[in-house]
Amino acid sequence: MTSADTDDAALPGRRVGPYRLVRELGRGGMGTVHLAETPDGRRVAIKIINREMTGTPDFRERFRREVTAARQVHPFCTAPVLDAKMDGEPFYVVTEYVQGPTLERVVSTHGRLGGSDLDGLAVGVATALAAIHSAGVVHRDLKPENILLSPFGPRVIDFGIARRLGTDHRLTRAGQSMGTPAFMAPEGLVDRPITAAADVFSWGSVMAYAGTGRLPFHGENVGEVLYKTVYGEPRLDGLKPPLRDLVARALAKDPEARPTAAQLLQELTGQSDTERAARSVGMVGPTVPEIPAGTSLPPASDGRTRYFSDRRMSRHRLVLAVGIIAALAVAGGLVAFLRPDLGGGDSGSLLSDDFSDPDSGWKTGRANREYEEYRDGAFAISQYGTGFYQLQQAPVADPPKNVKVTVTVRIQSANSEDEAGVYCRSSGEAQYAVLVKRNGQARIRKGGPISGSELAKSALPSTGNAVAGAQVGAICVDTGEGVTIKALVDGREVAQATDTISPLLGGTTGIIAGREGRLGTDPGTQVTFDDFSLAPA
Repeated sequence: MTSADTDDAALPGRRVGPYRLVRELGRGGMGTVHLAETPDGRRVAIKIINREMTGTPDFRERFRREVTAARQVHPFCTAPVLDAKMDGEPFYVVTEYVQGPTLERVVSTHGRLGGSDLDGLAVGVATALAAIHSAGVVHRDLKPENILLSPFGPRVIDFGIARRLGTDHRLTRAGQSMGTPAFMAPEGLVDRPITAAADVFSWGSVMAYAGTGRLPFHGENVGEVLYKTVYGEPRLDGLKPPLRDLVARALAKDPEARPTAAQLLQELTGQSDTERAARSVGMVGPTVPEIPAGTSLPPASDGRTRYFSDRRMSRHRLVLAVGIIAALAVAGGLVAFLRPDLGGGDSGSLLSDDFSDPDSGWKTGRANREYEEYRDGAFAISQYGTGFYQLQQAPVADPPKNVKVTVTVRIQSANSEDEAGVYCRSSGEAQYAVLVKRNGQARIRKGGPISGSELAKSALPSTGNAVAGAQVGAICVDTGEGVTIKALVDGREVAQATDTISPLLGGTTGIIAGREGRLGTDPGTQVTFDDFSLAPA
């Protein structure tokens, strides 16, 4: 079946089994997740597995194992499996639909959690792990994108690579580490057996990220992050005792030295019974913040199929890196590969993405006329919401403060004020953006999706043509007195500004599109992006 056949079969209103598809929630390497309705009108999430994957006996066995394992997990702080089709096309699995943003989105949008919010998250995720492990299952891919913050407390989702305790960890293909490297236990990176202790390590990594806003094993490139995970000590400043002490124990290199999920629960709540603990999560669970209008939220079940590109290399590059690591570990070459000063990672470009791989880590979603999606070898944004600009964060982990970021933009909408480009140092609701209009005029803007100020703009005429395609670039560097931002169009510097009034100290980078002052009744902004690049400046 071609990809076109797949898209046609999944059009809203069509039925898959007894379920009516409402809209697409997200895509990943395994399949596509849709919001759907049961015959009695109840909303559910249905993951339709890509047909090219179900053609192999190995995958069909893994899928059956996934569903069988997930059905055995008690629904304490999880999204329970309700139904599945495992005996013919299309293969699918149906789970409870959980409404709420992912932990990753909340932290990247609003910053780190603290106080009772962080405590409630720790209890809820530990409760879910205790329930999962009591069913004899290892999750294997616990990460912020797989934790939804529902109004009733956190919910752990995605058993896409779960397995039964005690099964052969080499059931996956040789050299293929399953899981997300930024949150994986060290044993998962060196091809050692995976046990429930690996989930506890991931719990510690997630709590450190949620409580500090950064990875516990930070690095400038993927090799450095993985090397520190295996050999380094976690950075936990920002966490307060007693949670900090418990997280430190969970991040022990030796799996035997880590507490079990039940022990985590015991120390956090004074009880190890998952059912009783689950009842308490609703009282102490994290507050679900209101996401500003115009901010694109990942769908509620988005984490089921997409790689958490925190922080954030593209999926195909990370999978390749982990495959190489596994092979070198067998050959005794792990240390030489991972050690940053011995060539374990590119010291130049942090990310180069032509958007040909729809699993390279950029967020996607669609609601009414708004969308962010991979399309025809590019990345497309349509902005209609009340927010004037749509930002898409680049899949790179903790980019350095001083960066050069470029992308090719093509503005397809007709309004002369539509503009698009790149941004740097996004922290909370503010970022520096270099934007180019249809006529090629560029400007440097500081602000958020709805309000901002112009720091500088280029003269006209400009050599750039954002209709046919213009490369837009930003260079953001500290000067000692502030932050200097340079605007580039087709490789030529066209504007420069230095921000000395409350300069932004650091943050994420990515792409941006929209129109200043656009009314909700105005036509939308449509832009395609290609050839994104991020490098230290």
